[in-house]
Amino acid sequence: MSLLSALSLRSRRWIKAPQHLFDHLSFRTKFVVIGMVLAGPLSTLVGFVASRYDQRVDQAQARESALLRSSHLRDLALALAVHRGLSARILAGEEGASTELVQQQKQVDRLLHEAQESIPADQWRTADPPRGPSLVTEVHDLMRLSDPGQPERNFRRHNAVIDALLNLNARVGVGPDLGPDGHRESALLHLAFQQLPMLLEALGRQRGWGSAVLTQEAYADEDISRYMMYAGGAAQQLEVTQSAREALAETDQLLARPDQPAPLSAALNEADIFTQRSMTMVMGHEGGTAAAAEHFREGSFAINRLAEVTTTFSSLLMAHSQQDLAAAQRGRAGSLLGMGLVVLILLLIYRGFERSTVLRLRDLQRASRRLADGQFNDRVQVVGSDEIARLSAALDDMRQRLQNAVRERAEALAGHEAARAKTEFLARWSHDLRTPLAAVLGFADMLLTRQAPALSEAQREDVMHIREAGEHLLALVNDVLAVASLDARDSIRQRDDAVPIGPLVASAVHLVQAQARTAGVQLEWPREQGVLTPDWVRGDRTRLLQVLANLLSNAIKYNQAGGHVRLQWQAEGARVSIAVEDDGCGIAEEDLPRLFQPFERLATPDPGIEGLGLGLSNVKRLLEAMGGSVTVHSRLGEGSRFTVSLQRMAPPVTAASQLPSALPPAPALHARITYVEDDETNVLLLQAMLAAEPGLEVTVCHDGAQALASPTIADLWIIDGQLPDMDGVDLLKQLRRRPGPPPRAVMFSADALPCRRDQALDAGFIDLWVKPMGRDELLLRLRQLLSRPRPEGQGVSAAPLAQ
Repeated sequence: MSLLSALSLRSRRWIKAPQHLFDHLSFRTKFVVIGMVLAGPLSTLVGFVASRYDQRVDQAQARESALLRSSHLRDLALALAVHRGLSARILAGEEGASTELVQQQKQVDRLLHEAQESIPADQWRTADPPRGPSLVTEVHDLMRLSDPGQPERNFRRHNAVIDALLNLNARVGVGPDLGPDGHRESALLHLAFQQLPMLLEALGRQRGWGSAVLTQEAYADEDISRYMMYAGGAAQQLEVTQSAREALAETDQLLARPDQPAPLSAALNEADIFTQRSMTMVMGHEGGTAAAAEHFREGSFAINRLAEVTTTFSSLLMAHSQQDLAAAQRGRAGSLLGMGLVVLILLLIYRGFERSTVLRLRDLQRASRRLADGQFNDRVQVVGSDEIARLSAALDDMRQRLQNAVRERAEALAGHEAARAKTEFLARWSHDLRTPLAAVLGFADMLLTRQAPALSEAQREDVMHIREAGEHLLALVNDVLAVASLDARDSIRQRDDAVPIGPLVASAVHLVQAQARTAGVQLEWPREQGVLTPDWVRGDRTRLLQVLANLLSNAIKYNQAGGHVRLQWQAEGARVSIAVEDDGCGIAEEDLPRLFQPFERLATPDPGIEGLGLGLSNVKRLLEAMGGSVTVHSRLGEGSRFTVSLQRMAPPVTAASQLPSALPPAPALHARITYVEDDETNVLLLQAMLAAEPGLEVTVCHDGAQALASPTIADLWIIDGQLPDMDGVDLLKQLRRRPGPPPRAVMFSADALPCRRDQALDAGFIDLWVKPMGRDELLLRLRQLLSRPRPEGQGVSAAPLAQ
């Protein structure tokens, strides 16, 4: 186990070492490293593609050269075959073929020169016989007709040269195994450049020797035997060629024309007819000069027809090879261009990254240093709309706030620590926000509990709406103060309760009814659905109310006079969907991805609509924290539909033991209370709350000086945290200096910060009560406090009351 631990520790060190090194690199170096890591495989891939195309180019060029060599050797062999027949006729005594012989000799010279140019000299010399003159010398000697009176020797010499050329073609030309595209193309190449030339040569030998035999008046047995050998060779080669059915069928398909659907098969049939016709003429002893000429014409016609088809077929294969070469060259050029584009794109990306990130981050770094040095006059500005630009805007906003804060609070913060200044600032705002809420909620409670004159049902409903809105606002204020007190490091705590949909929707609608009436927008929601189908969802009622109120408010705000906002919900399995739909201005499709981003305000027909772009981002954040979600479907100019999805829950079941039972009436309170409060509304509220307790005698002091000058001896002091002339803590300290027993006092403050409670308890207060406080809670706390005996020798209880 120790060995495994050591190996694990060492592996973690090996992993962390490059990470630690990478963290200390500059942005430019990091981008170069990442670019090399990404460009390496990409360049390798492009290089591999380029090499593959380069290989294809080499293969296509090699195949084209081989086809060209085969074409030259085949044409030379065919030309020599024609020369063989013409020379045989001349040597046999025929005079009419001399003109054709001269033209054929010129063609042989030209084709021999082309073959020598296309085939390397070392490969060409492999065709030379081991003894005797070279192949080129032999061809030139045959052109001079150096065998007068010896037609048979001339015929054999032509055959030997043609066999050497065909063998050379098999070695340096296109053989049956040289097709790079598989068996199919190999068969076609073999047919075009091997089998058909061999067939033409066999037919030429039958034609030439047959014509020579027919020229004689009397046949010798030796001449007949040699003829049968040539005729049998032609028939055998014809049979071999016709046996390649697949290659023949595909060749006919490639060469097909409307007037001749199978040209190669037709040429082979004509060759077959000539072979049979030749054998009939020779074996039938139909000799003579005229018969020999007719035999030569028929053979030439069949051979020329087959040679024409062979030439066309070879040209087609050559064109296909040239197309493959061109395609491979285009692919290689494209791959090289792609590699260049990759390099260029990487350079452009690097340049863009340097301009858009590195240089702008350096500007922010310099601006941050100026802010750290206390230089708030230079504006922080980075062009753009990305995260760096938003960070720049945030830094500039922070600069302005710091500049304003330094300007406004310079004298007030002199000699005090930053933490104390922040605490006083939050305490003041807590007091300013919660004080009016205390009056709203307190008097709403008083109206609801007042017996006479009793409120009507409509009035009670209106007061309930006022109280519900006030409680919702109080919950939001508590959240804001909680986040502010923790420097926004901790998220808002959310309850995980079962919340009924019907009352929740009704509360949300009531919160925005005044806004809808002002905007001229009609709210539509199923009032009876909450009673008939009481669905429950999982979440925090305050947060859910905030979510629905926000969505309804947006639907009204971005609507038009006479428009409609519809709210409905539907339970589907384990989820409940709540939809808020409007027929307002709608949202463009390209703006939907930015809809739930903080501080993103989309373009609207009315640029004067208030908002900071935080509402929908808070909706999404709160729903996700409660296991829910929100989606939107909208079209520009047609309205929007926001759908909230929440987890469905069963209604809570109250146990019998938890049902409320009848409680005995609470005992009457008897005490003298001094209430130090500068806000007249809060004074009236407290007096109204305690009016039902005649045993309580309440004395009111409006500031600290009046409290110190009051001769009243109080059983309990209720002191506001912030008075016009002094702080509540300072007042208690001065009261404790007066002769007599120490005063029993609680701080009644709108400052809800935790540090304020600690400060009050350390100063000697029994407890800190937070405004606003309901009547029932106030009386409960008074009973708990007044029923406890005063500790001897001190004015503070052993522990503060539970909140």
